[in-house]
Amino acid sequence: GYSSTRMSSKLPPGGRLVTIEVDCYHAAIARSVLELSGMSPRVEVWIGHSENLIPRLMSRFGPNCVHAIFFDQKGTRYHDDLDMLEDGLLAEGAFVC
Repeated sequence: GYSSTRMSSKLPPGGRLVTIEVDCYHAAIARSVLELSGMSPRVEVWIGHSENLIPRLMSRFGPNCVHAIFFDQKGTRYHDDLDMLEDGLLAEGAFVC
């Protein structure tokens, strides 16, 4: 919730942020923090595994919709997730960290 609150506060007008949480408990905390900060209208908290949710970005937002990506998940999903994003989701000049 803290990272998404900070990032969403810097979005341009009309900007949207999607955060993916595996754990329902963490998602509830994130939603509460976003609500308290006033940022909840700008952020969608999706619950599930990245390999299942990243492909849904295309149908929800269209091609080249990802302008920035912040990976903070555990494990070895970084390369697999980045490969999925590079398959038509990353916008030109996207920021990846």
